[in-house]
Amino acid sequence: MDTQDLLNNVVDMDERVARTAAERLQMIAEPINGPNSFNLEVAAYGYITREERLVIPGILKTDIPTDLNTPVELNIVQLMGIAMYNYTRMKRKNLSDEHAIFIALYRARLIKLGYLLRDKEQRRVTVDEVDYLDNLEDPHNKDYGVTDEYTKAFDRATSDRGRLHAAFQFSKMISFRKFLSLVYTKPDMISFITMCATQLAASTYLVFRQMGHHYKPELDSKYNVLWKATTLENPNYMPANSEIHRTAVHSFGMYTLHEKFFENYDGARLAETYMDRSNVTPCGVAVINTCWASIKLMQSLPIWGTLYLAYKQQIDLLQRQAQKLQDAKSAIRFHKNAKLFGVTREILDPTAAYALAPVAKGFLESMEMDADIKRQKALDKRANQNPLAVVLISNVIINVMTRIQNEGNIAKALPPSEDVRIEEVEAT
Repeated sequence: MDTQDLLNNVVDMDERVARTAAERLQMIAEPINGPNSFNLEVAAYGYITREERLVIPGILKTDIPTDLNTPVELNIVQLMGIAMYNYTRMKRKNLSDEHAIFIALYRARLIKLGYLLRDKEQRRVTVDEVDYLDNLEDPHNKDYGVTDEYTKAFDRATSDRGRLHAAFQFSKMISFRKFLSLVYTKPDMISFITMCATQLAASTYLVFRQMGHHYKPELDSKYNVLWKATTLENPNYMPANSEIHRTAVHSFGMYTLHEKFFENYDGARLAETYMDRSNVTPCGVAVINTCWASIKLMQSLPIWGTLYLAYKQQIDLLQRQAQKLQDAKSAIRFHKNAKLFGVTREILDPTAAYALAPVAKGFLESMEMDADIKRQKALDKRANQNPLAVVLISNVIINVMTRIQNEGNIAKALPPSEDVRIEEVEAT
């Protein structure tokens, strides 16, 4: 090699290094130099990293529906291709092979069941967390081995001959061969995901509906209790709750999870525990429902008539507000992040609940019973602003019940006939 050839090689090497550095600089600098700033909608829904986003081969973008009524016409080769790309992405997140396969297959199954809509506007999200791999020059796509041949193979995979061609093209990819060999050894996982994908998505929906988050460490117990109540299998290959309920489904958006939940509810395709919890109180209005449930229990007290007359205006208003939460699906409009579910947020007047919170908490503290309502925290914030009223109400109820018990007159423990009862009223 003469001096000129050596110099040319050095120049070529420098150009490659410079190109790689430029690509990396672009990836880093674009978000820093961009126009984006804090966005309340993004903050409300949360976000995931680029390495966690859902991956779809660009050639299949038009196969992803734009509405929930259009069936998904993807065949097994195309779905396995989607799963393979998502497996590769999850491996970049340093998940184990088993957990990466689980999330990849779970995502592919949800896509087949129609949980994914094509564009972010249809998903009702601000940030698009679906990467369509249709730019072969994007440095993010290079780790997937994406070439024109492989993308064309996806397109031709609609016929038997095309599927054979696609399988042949994919077999050239080391990552696909590894993925296929791993999946082949997981028939139980495939069966589990096929059967339980809708149940896992329902669990995510119910927790987000109630708590306003996909996942936080303190939600582990809630997810675990929900899943245990289904009596479904809890296999040891299940990823952590953070991976199942956040990483795996965040890109799909909450709108489709909401719509699919009630579609499956209407079709009786959910576990009984999810059917029973379909009307869990939306995040932001729990104090109204919890307070109302407590007030209704108080009707059994001997002093109910006195309490009702003292708080009649607040109790009647609280009832009207609580009635608006009775329809499970439409009640989502009162969620603090209602826009994520595809509806405009409506505000419930909380003044009656705030006023009655100390009364309700005082009643609950006076009762020696083990009930879920006593473990609800919704009342605490407001009730604790007036601790004296909580103690007063609790002591009054305890004293009345103790006196009745000491007198041995059971009749006095029942509401007298002249007591006022709450009449059912329609929400306005």
